[in-house]
Parts: sequence; structure tokens; C-alpha cells
Amino acid sequence: MTTDLAHHLERCGLRVTQPRLTLLEFFAGTGGHFTPEEISERLRASGTPLSIATLYQNLRTFSEHGLIGEMTGPGGEARYDTNLDPHSHLVCLRCGRMVDIVLDLPELGAAAQGRGWAVTRARVDLHGVCPECQTQAARERRGD
Repeated sequence: MTTDLAHHLERCGLRVTQPRLTLLEFFAGTGGHFTPEEISERLRASGTPLSIATLYQNLRTFSEHGLIGEMTGPGGEARYDTNLDPHSHLVCLRCGRMVDIVLDLPELGAAAQGRGWAVTRARVDLHGVCPECQTQAARERRGD
């Protein structure tokens, strides 16, 4: 797998370094919307820690080269996403969990273009309470 990841970096015009391979391996083996701190902790726990400066530098580089998506999480924090297909998110207002969903919103593009806009991308996040937090809240109300 490391050879495939190295070739992927080269195809993107990036120099192959061990920290970049480590980070690509992390993203290839996970899915989700991670903060730099969460990534750092998971890498440390797996025995492949990166310095925080190296991590931030490579996250920025990967984002600039389209290897990962950068977004703002529910608390205003930077989060990184490996799902590069157009998608939206369900965001839990209680625990902050984010889940990818695909919405079909063709009227948004047509409405914007009717006003002279050329829409190049759209992001819609739906906020609510996830099933787990709903269950927890019900237990708390019952005094369980």
C-alpha cells in the first residue's frame, strides 16, 4: 500500500516523505471529519506520531492539492474530510457528530444562475440531534 500511496503523492506533484505517507495511510484507513488534534492523537496511539507543525503543514498541503477537503466543524474548528465527492452533512447539535449525506438540490444552481451567478460548489449542512443523543436525552428525562 505504501508504494501506491507514494505514487499517488508523485502524481499530485508532491515530494514523497515519511510524514506524508503516514498521514495518507491514516486517511486511507479511516473515514470521518477529523480535527488536527484528533488526527494527532490517533497517530500517537498507533505508534506513528507526527509533530504538530508537520501535521498542520501537511494538512494544508493535502488540502491545497485536493487530497482531502477542509471544512469548518460545528464548533468553528477546522476539520478534514477524505470524502471528496459532492456531499452535505448531518451535524448533531449535542455531540458534534457529522455524517455525510447526498442531497439532490438542482434548483439551487438554477436559481443562482438566474441571478447571474456561476455556481462552482455548494455545501449544505443540516443540524439536529443524532439518534444516540436522542436516546440519551430520553433516558435523562426519565431519570435512568
